[in-house]
Order: sequence, then C-alpha cells, then structure tokens
Amino acid sequence: MTENIGRQLKIASTQLTKQFDKFAIQYDLTSMQMSVIDFLTLFKDQEMFQKDIEHEFNIRRSTASTLLKRMEDKGLIRRVESNKDARQKQVILTDLSVQYEDDIQKFMVETQQQIHSFLSDEEYTALESSLAKIIKHMGD
Repeated sequence: MTENIGRQLKIASTQLTKQFDKFAIQYDLTSMQMSVIDFLTLFKDQEMFQKDIEHEFNIRRSTASTLLKRMEDKGLIRRVESNKDARQKQVILTDLSVQYEDDIQKFMVETQQQIHSFLSDEEYTALESSLAKIIKHMGD
C-alpha cells in the first residue's frame, strides 16, 4: 500500500519544524523567526521588505505583519525608510540578530548536510527538484 504523499510531506515538515524549534529556543526564537533571520542574512546587501518575506515563506500579509511585529518587539529587526522609496519600510536585522547569524547559518548547513547524509546525491537532487515543483504548482 502506498503512503499518502501529502501526509508524508506534512510529517516531514513537522519533524523539521521541531528540529528548528529545538535549536531556536536557546536564543528565545521561534523556528520562523530563526528562518527570517537566516533569510535576511543571505540578502543583507539588498533592501528587503515585508513582501519579500511573504513571498519567500509563502505566508499571508497578516501573518508576516504579526511575525515582524513580534520580531521588532523582541529587538530582532527594525523597519526603516527605504533608500529608494520613502513610502516603503525595509526590514533590517538588529545587532542582536546579527549576533545569532553565524550559529543559525551553521545550524542550517548542518541540517542540510544531515538530510543529504541519508540520501544519495541523485536522491537529494531529485528531492530538491520535486519540492521546487510542488511549491511552484501547489502555491496560491
């Protein structure tokens, strides 16, 4: 009997989220806050906006607003006027978040390596490709 792929994806996602949460808690972060810090770190040389976070994580505007408000309240991000458009607020990491960058990036790399360790190179490449297709075609 074939397993339900949707259920398997949900279980895998839950397991990964638990692993992320377990790491993030030591910094008083949620897995999502940690992921946002990681994302903003990757693009720190560019102006990043709430809409970029919404797009990257496929979350609603209201979800992103709440997430960023909580991060701002914790001193993890600041929203400052864009250099290109004064009507826009770019999201930037605070010194507190910058202190976590290296540890978060190391954790992300180690997690990726852990996943890769029990898959062949071909399986890993196929997983990346398959997930990209699912995300593209199942998105809003």
